Amino acid sequence: MTDHHARPRRGRTAAACGLAALLAATTLPALAAEHPLDPLDAAEITAAVAAVKDAGHAGDGTFFPTVELRLPPKADVLAWKPGDPITRIAHLVFVQDGDTFEAEVNLTEGGPPEVEIMDGVQPGILLAEWIAAGELTTAHPDWQAAMRKRGYETFDTVFCAPLSTGYFDTEEEKGRRLLRVPCYDLTGTKTTIHGRPIEGLFAIIDLAKREVVRIVDLGVVATPAGTNRVDEETLAASMRPAMKPVAIATPQGGNVRIDGHAVTWDRWSFRLKLDRRFGTMISLASWNDASGTRPILYEGYAAEMFVPYMDPSEAWYFRSYMDIGEYGFGLLSSALTPGIDCPADATFLGATINDDAGAPIEMPNIMCVFERATGNPVWRHAEMIDASYEGRPEVELVVRTVPTVGNYDYVMDWVFTQRGELDIRVGATGMDATKGVVTQSMTDPTAAADTATGALLAPGIVGVYHDHYISFRLDLDVDGPVNSFVREAIVQKAVDAGTPRRSIWTLEPVAMATEGPVEEGHHGAPEVWKIVNPEKRTGLGYHPGYQIEAHHSATSRLDPEDWPQKRAAFSGAPLWITAYADNERHAAGAYPNQSTGGDGLPAFVSDGQPIENTDIVAWYTMGFHHVTRPEDWPVLSTKWHEMKLRPLGFFDRSPAIDTPAKFATQ
Repeated sequence: MTDHHARPRRGRTAAACGLAALLAATTLPALAAEHPLDPLDAAEITAAVAAVKDAGHAGDGTFFPTVELRLPPKADVLAWKPGDPITRIAHLVFVQDGDTFEAEVNLTEGGPPEVEIMDGVQPGILLAEWIAAGELTTAHPDWQAAMRKRGYETFDTVFCAPLSTGYFDTEEEKGRRLLRVPCYDLTGTKTTIHGRPIEGLFAIIDLAKREVVRIVDLGVVATPAGTNRVDEETLAASMRPAMKPVAIATPQGGNVRIDGHAVTWDRWSFRLKLDRRFGTMISLASWNDASGTRPILYEGYAAEMFVPYMDPSEAWYFRSYMDIGEYGFGLLSSALTPGIDCPADATFLGATINDDAGAPIEMPNIMCVFERATGNPVWRHAEMIDASYEGRPEVELVVRTVPTVGNYDYVMDWVFTQRGELDIRVGATGMDATKGVVTQSMTDPTAAADTATGALLAPGIVGVYHDHYISFRLDLDVDGPVNSFVREAIVQKAVDAGTPRRSIWTLEPVAMATEGPVEEGHHGAPEVWKIVNPEKRTGLGYHPGYQIEAHHSATSRLDPEDWPQKRAAFSGAPLWITAYADNERHAAGAYPNQSTGGDGLPAFVSDGQPIENTDIVAWYTMGFHHVTRPEDWPVLSTKWHEMKLRPLGFFDRSPAIDTPAKFATQ
């Protein structure tokens, strides 16, 4: 039901909870799924939770971090045809009396749910826990006394933001489900709550017991005096004049067709959904031309994101977040605003997920799909000898969501091009995470110490250096599921005598026959990574392939034995290749919250399975170091990062050669 390398289970199954409860009747929904990969709808979510409750495993106080479709085996999906029956099985994670359980409910056939208890794991943070931790903090007399030391007599302008704690093998954290809770002064806020941190004061909360473990007061640091952006009067006086409209528009209607979860555009077809944990999921992406439908990507999504901060102080050392596994990219996706987040005439889509109590909730306008003319030629050539010219305008299709995780907003784009490329672009915006300091200017004597691990963004505010590592799970099926990984280094080669030329570069194969991390190239030298189908040949005799073209693949600089790095070992390599397994889905394991490390990719590759002529999965680490700067404040201008899936020997000629020279007219 989860990663097969998850921690051992105690083995208590549904049978231990009573036969009578197991035989309780379940009311099944009228199944509306049109494809085996369609997500659970509201009726299915309701029925799955009811089945667990009716069987006596859960009650009104149970929390449900996960209610989702258990994905069918890949072989079954690939064999399925429209009109074939669809089996719907729900996978649930729920927390009852401090214990974590997994359950499966067969919504098609009925019957009792299968339930197992999970030992030594912590599911992601729940909204109810997040709210409770803040309330416990502000109600505690020690916290209130510390706030009075800082000049606060009332606390209605204070906001507390509970944070996941990571794991550091301390006695305090063992056996507990914890949050750490710093707070912020909201006075004068406009753009962000994060601009006036109440530094050096936080609570540690035991969520299972709903109690404060302790209040930590490291000493008074004056709360930054400024507001979080320029005041309205000054801003109005300095505002640039409004620009004349510049728009992305489809005046004759768009070229994209969306039918349920199926999307077709130009030569592309794929399936689209929003997952509560992973956010955008692209499935069964294929290129369709005169030769037929050619599969490229069976499934792609962001599997985990690791964000470690570089301040080792007591108030900051624990900040080493797993934003997807601890919080959830789908759950925290924010509604999109036409004309700003997406073009005004984009198609806006909603999604249905579960809330903490297991009830279905609707998330409107959470995803947008739009075409855009890039203003670039998809190809062109001008010939000086006869003054000839030919070119084609470029159009691309974008699927976008924007998860807002605390102070950060991540613009997550999957971009389909007329060149047969699939680009993944991530725009980081929102706000820097800030630390309150004494320093007001870099000329102050305190500046060197206060900015040792960050940059002074404004008087009294430091943006702490940090990293972002996003592991994208890319199950490439290039012209089918039997593939191989090819790694070629670009190396210098001496030229034989007889020519004035002394050196060239060429491609040199790098052996990799078994699964594992793809370490950085020979002393940082560039490499070509591609997935090929060894069973097929193109008209030119190539094995059809797709290149994984890296653009932002920084890897972690942390000590491999440091606890955050143990939990996020995937960030130590720019690429991992694994043999396909239905249940290997999480780069850092199914339960990264307060995990001790070793789960996910390190465990997946530990048995060294072969990756030649078989079904394989690529896990690309999109990594970028954030060296903060004053220009990041008070808003972080969107900073883009990307990677490409690029055809390499997949086609016999340019796939963009047949794009039209002009747009259609009515």
